[in-house]
Amino acid sequence: MSDKFKTLLKNSTDFVLAQIKKINFPVIRHKISRFFRSWWQLIAILFACILFLYYPIGGLLVEDIDTNTDIEIVQKRPEQSSAIEMMAFIINREVSGKMWTPNLPFFFPSYFLDNMPNFQLGMMSSVSNLAQAMSQRLARSIDDKREMHLAEAAKLLQYPGNVWMFSPENRLMPAPSSNSQYRKARKQLIKYSYNLNDGSEVFYRTPDDLAWFLKRFAAGLGKSLEKIETQVREYSSNLTDTQADDIFYYTRGQMYADFLLLKALGADYKHIILERNLYLQWTQMLSALELGAQIAPAIVRNGEIDSITAPNHLLAMAYYTTRARFLMREIARTLKMPKPRPQ
Repeated sequence: MSDKFKTLLKNSTDFVLAQIKKINFPVIRHKISRFFRSWWQLIAILFACILFLYYPIGGLLVEDIDTNTDIEIVQKRPEQSSAIEMMAFIINREVSGKMWTPNLPFFFPSYFLDNMPNFQLGMMSSVSNLAQAMSQRLARSIDDKREMHLAEAAKLLQYPGNVWMFSPENRLMPAPSSNSQYRKARKQLIKYSYNLNDGSEVFYRTPDDLAWFLKRFAAGLGKSLEKIETQVREYSSNLTDTQADDIFYYTRGQMYADFLLLKALGADYKHIILERNLYLQWTQMLSALELGAQIAPAIVRNGEIDSITAPNHLLAMAYYTTRARFLMREIARTLKMPKPRPQ
């Protein structure tokens, strides 16, 4: 190694050592600790924003419980059914027009909502109930099974409403979402309506058919009444009841959808309702459903029955539910009776 190269190497080494000696390691260590301290502070601030801003504000923006009762379905042709069109309308409004909230995972701001999800589930239970009733009734009337569109829609509407991407039984297995299944059901209902329009299928309008549908509606409300009775009996004495609003909004959604569907069925079976002198009872039934669907307390309470300070909104809902259910069964009973002879 030449003397010149040794001198260059020594000078370089001395320069590097001199620069290292100039480094103030305590100051650098302090800056690093401050950086990580501020980094965790940033994470904490972001977490607080998500917890106190993203979910509450996002949830308020998403929540949309619509109980508009002025919706009317006009039949384009007498062969078609207003009730079928109303079912398709409800599915489209709740699944495509709005956000379907019962199946959304934790990173959606609506994850902590429970009123709207239960309201939507109650609505869809009513639609599914009528679709099944129609499918079963027509299956006994048509031998060549041309009602496959209606039967397929009824099957799809039985799909659980809380499925996002994975099966409820096995969280690792992909599954069709509730949204996609309900949209498919709507398409089947629209195809069935087209078939009614061109005459390839028939929507039967007999008193027995209407009585069958009313009994199914009454049975659906009966299940909700059982849940209300159990909740009031077992939890009304508690200071708070976190499950009361779930049952309340589910029943409210069910009653609202029942109102829309029965109003549409009233148009389908108008001549039978008038012929059997049931117009007054029919309007009373619709009024009970409408009044129940319009109950909207700021906070749902399940107070003790004899309390003078705490209301019980479940019992208020149960009153209108019982009233509507009683009228449904009375109308169905009258429809099963022989047609009165003209005077």
